[in-house]
Amino acid sequence: MTMATVITSTALSPADESGSAIGYAASAGSVCLAQAGLTAADVDVLINVGVYRDSNISEPSVAALIQKRIGINLEYLHDPDRRAAFSFDLMNGACGVLNAVQAAGALLATGSARRVLVVSADTHPSMDPSKAGTAGFPYASTGAALLLERTDDARGFGRVYHRSAPGTHGVNGYLPLDEAGSEGRNTVVVDCDGGVLERMLDLAVESVRGCLAAEDGTDTEGAAAFLDRTLLITSQPAPDFPAQLAKRLGVASDAAVTVEGVQGDPHTSALAYGFRQAQDAGRLTGFDRILFLAVGAGLSSAASLYRLADDSEGAAC
Repeated sequence: MTMATVITSTALSPADESGSAIGYAASAGSVCLAQAGLTAADVDVLINVGVYRDSNISEPSVAALIQKRIGINLEYLHDPDRRAAFSFDLMNGACGVLNAVQAAGALLATGSARRVLVVSADTHPSMDPSKAGTAGFPYASTGAALLLERTDDARGFGRVYHRSAPGTHGVNGYLPLDEAGSEGRNTVVVDCDGGVLERMLDLAVESVRGCLAAEDGTDTEGAAAFLDRTLLITSQPAPDFPAQLAKRLGVASDAAVTVEGVQGDPHTSALAYGFRQAQDAGRLTGFDRILFLAVGAGLSSAASLYRLADDSEGAAC
């Protein structure tokens, strides 16, 4: 039987001025469950992929703090079914959400979990929203959530493909301990190499072609034809990154989703934002599949084809 991992609900963090990544992730997670008609008790695993967090917290696990805020099976010993829930952080920058999809797929396939909630959020460690989306901190202060379940047909995510590029990391976020002093909890430095966007675009093109070749045997010349029925949802390291990628791939600019309404790069929430905004705008109509693609520091990339319809019996996917 063909089975895949599907997105059954999505949510974006309601706008507020708290500047808290934990708050953003918990809000998005709670809304995501409510939209699916579920409660916190219905979640088996929570995965947090956010990187930049409140006050540079490193311990305890931020995922555990988000789990507590949402209220996911905190007193399972007193629950009639004694169902425990597990949570963990999985940090790999912009690619983290597809790493989480990969991990969730394994948990769902083995029956270790029925539902996996993936949350993401980034914020300036000072939790000052005015510092987000600036030259010193290019990331948006926001969050999102995806609820993942298993389907018994071919809809949903295929395999997640990874690539890396030689050279420097391209983007490097760090805390300069010898300079931060008493303000270390409120400080972060994000360095971007010159020309990093061009390198990211090069890697993105390679990743798209590699994913299509692996999934459907599509060569470089056939990629544009295949992509005619494929919506591109990508990371957003620059506002025009999706349009530039579409141009390089030889497809229409509206075949790639540009995230709107946030100040700065949505970073770990970019793919969830792109999916939800495309869904709300009716942009999934007319496409057979989505190509989720993230490119970030490393340089590294992750890509996965998401089929919008069941093609296991020869129907259009």
